[in-house]
Amino acid sequence: MAGGVAAAVLALYLKNSPEVTPLDLKIIPALLAELVGTFALAYVVLNTATAKGTAGNSNYGLAIGFTVTTMAFALGGISGSAFNPAVAVGLTVMHLVQGADIWIFLAANFAGGALAAAAFRWLNPEDK
Repeated sequence: MAGGVAAAVLALYLKNSPEVTPLDLKIIPALLAELVGTFALAYVVLNTATAKGTAGNSNYGLAIGFTVTTMAFALGGISGSAFNPAVAVGLTVMHLVQGADIWIFLAANFAGGALAAAAFRWLNPEDK
């Protein structure tokens, strides 16, 4: 979270604190977009960077990067595409989303991560 705040403050400083209009989020679509995006990202990370079946594979960065890119293009206009609580805090500090909407990101990001972990454990019982 501190990294998200530091990055946001640095970006605001470098851009001379630009005036931006926060994204007007619709609660249910934003919750679903963040949940799906976070689930996809966490699930890809678990399968590529931590699973025994992909040990020694050096291409996991590509899979993770392409997942973030795809989710940002597909869902960015709906939620701002944080998919990570620290990024959500950064978006809020930069006033790209309204402070009152931070709960949408936190709830969806933690739920998406938990669902991805549960799905990974269920589908990969040999990975502990």
